[in-house]
Amino acid sequence: MTALRAGRALLALSQEELAGLAGVSRQIVVRIEKCELNVLAESIDKVRSALEANGVVFFEGAADRGPGVALRRPRRTMTLS
Repeated sequence: MTALRAGRALLALSQEELAGLAGVSRQIVVRIEKCELNVLAESIDKVRSALEANGVVFFEGAADRGPGVALRRPRRTMTLS
């Protein structure tokens, strides 16, 4: 599973919904998730940016583990009485 697909799953988005958020076609999302080589870097950046704008955080791989994703916690607001 690609990190972008995992990010989409964290947000419970369909491919169509993610495509709409990113401003690309659903077919582009499908091709990215299948790791096809003929996808423009600009399209990948749009999809990643759409996920990040909705709270997905991407982690680079390390020697002891691969890349991953997480969902950023919403910021709590404090009110003083």
